[in-house]
Parts: sequence; C-alpha cells; structure tokens
Amino acid sequence: MLSSIDQTGRGARNAVIMGCGRIGASVAVALVERGYAVRVLDVDSAAFDLLPPGTVEAGQIVPVVGDGTLESDLKSASVQDADVFVAVAGKDSFNALAAQLAKHVLQVPAVICRINDPARNEMYRTLGVVTVSATKLVSDLVLQATAD
Repeated sequence: MLSSIDQTGRGARNAVIMGCGRIGASVAVALVERGYAVRVLDVDSAAFDLLPPGTVEAGQIVPVVGDGTLESDLKSASVQDADVFVAVAGKDSFNALAAQLAKHVLQVPAVICRINDPARNEMYRTLGVVTVSATKLVSDLVLQATAD
C-alpha cells in the first residue's frame, strides 16, 4: 500500500510511524529511502534499538517516546505536520484510535492503519483510513498457494 503514496519529488515529506516493532522499523527505513523525514513514536524506548543507528544519528529517523493514542503525544511527534501517518503497533485498538486522531483531529492527509481483525478492517476503511491486514494477506497467500 505504501507504493500508492505520492512520490512527486516535491521536496522532503514527513512521516510519523506509531509502533517501532519489526514492521514499524522496516517501514521507517523504507520511507527514508524514498526521501521522507521520519519520526517513530513508541511507548518503549528500548524498541528504538531496531532502528539502524546511522539513520538515527543522521536525523533521518527521529525516535519519540510517547503514546500514539494521546493527542498530546501525537503532537509531540509533529503528526500535525506529517504527510503520512502509519499506525503499526501491536494492538488493533491502539492503531485504530491513533489513526482516527491523526485523520480526523490532526488532519493528516494520508493515514495507514494495521488492523488484523477482518471485521474491524472494513469498518475503519469506510471511515477514510487506509487499512492493511496481515491476517488477510497471509490468508490470501495461503489460498493462492493451494490453487497453484
């Protein structure tokens, strides 16, 4: 889904990622490679150990300790200035709440939210949030592999 993000070369773009697990760290690095300035928000400062030290030292990825379900912490991570917000923390409910705050309160133009529960996935999609689901992706891949 990230390939659909505008890459028109209009200068540095800003992204904020909530959740610095394997997915969040991977997305952060990929966005830096696409020219984004990235802030990564996580409640656990030890999670930032997954980020490549060179990108942090260069200021390409800025770790921010905070809770993405709190508007004040989202503002501390400069979500209001972001072109894209990505919620990939471990819990669907946290991702959904943070995505709604980013989209509807802080007016982030592009919001992407990891929601693994298929029922919730569709619900949040109808609210204007791009949703991704590892559950659906793996299920689809398994079904595709059985058809081959």
